[in-house]
Amino acid sequence: MPSAAEAMKLAREGAAAGDAGEVATYLEKMEAAAALRPDFPRILVNLAAAQVAADRLADAVATLDRLAALGLHSPVEKSADFKALRGRKDFQAVVKKLAANLHPRGGGEIGFTLREVTGLIEGIAWREKTGQFFFGDVNGRAVWVREGKEGALRRFTPGGDDLLGVFGLAIDEAAGTLWAATSAVAAMRGFTPDQDGTAALAEIDLANGAVRRTIPVVRVAGDQQSHVLGDLAVAADGAVFVTDSGGPTLWRLAAGGAALERFMESEEFLSLQGIVLLPGEVAVVSDHANGLLRVDLAARSVRRLEAPAGTSLIGLDGLALEPDGKILAVQNGLRPNRILRLELEGAADAVASVVVLESGHITMAAPSLGCIATGGDFFFVGNAGWTRFEDTEGKPTPPRQVPIFRTKLPKPKK
Repeated sequence: MPSAAEAMKLAREGAAAGDAGEVATYLEKMEAAAALRPDFPRILVNLAAAQVAADRLADAVATLDRLAALGLHSPVEKSADFKALRGRKDFQAVVKKLAANLHPRGGGEIGFTLREVTGLIEGIAWREKTGQFFFGDVNGRAVWVREGKEGALRRFTPGGDDLLGVFGLAIDEAAGTLWAATSAVAAMRGFTPDQDGTAALAEIDLANGAVRRTIPVVRVAGDQQSHVLGDLAVAADGAVFVTDSGGPTLWRLAAGGAALERFMESEEFLSLQGIVLLPGEVAVVSDHANGLLRVDLAARSVRRLEAPAGTSLIGLDGLALEPDGKILAVQNGLRPNRILRLELEGAADAVASVVVLESGHITMAAPSLGCIATGGDFFFVGNAGWTRFEDTEGKPTPPRQVPIFRTKLPKPKK
């Protein structure tokens, strides 16, 4: 069993023991879970709660200090689990550290704003040849394009229901193609329960937005997964690799292929998100619940990359590859939301360093995907809008603005 799955199982067992008043078992399970995955913030909070229940107050404060050292936050001062700590000066000091982690970091520059948006903007891609930005709209089942200095949006793909909800985008200039990962989810306009788990890779003409074809995920016998194709990357030979957050699958459309292939399945695949392709047939994939994974495409094997001490790679979403091989990652599963730069060792054999570039800006309340674009900088969607589509039956929202952030990156020396 992967360490993430085992740690979560132990944490669930510990929580059940705590509810039953079995304090010794509660503590034992949480200690075991945290030993397996010290990078899981929720497990650290639960371990501290178990330590309080066992009257190990100094240990609980030390555990919460570990959480603060990860650069993260949890409102522990408001939790009844930590009532016994409130009078302690060391606890109050940790609470201040946790609060300080919410302070904004980085430039927080908004590159431009999408106006009059009624849909759910998840995906983004930039076409160097024309300077156009493309955006995937989950609710509107569409791709939008932004052109010119004024940047007005226009619908790029035809109206109607040719597409499902549009998530990640990738451009293949040589083929004149905009690839889109599409999936049926409740936030999608026109969603019905029988569509749950329906997903497809869409091939869109870069010249005119016509949908050339959609290539569906084909279920095998007994497949009950709610497949959600969320992101994708195009290989040098034109093959397309697509991540599936709802099933433990990495899909591939071979160059010139007609059907998606279940390229690889793994117990390490818990909630696949972003993907980048490196030289030497290596992919690096983010898993929202498991961290960063190294996939050997030739051997079809996968290995989790350990987070360096004092860091957490849980909650990663979109990835983008810098020209120098560093990886930019959107981390939206923790508090605060952050943009990370990850430096890898060797052929992505280990994570050498984790640097926080952006963190805690009010206007990046729910960041999604990003791409390297104008000027070699990183552009990402600051607030996709998922919460606006909860229990709305897929109806569009009133028009709003969506910030697109620009994180300036160091330029190669000439």
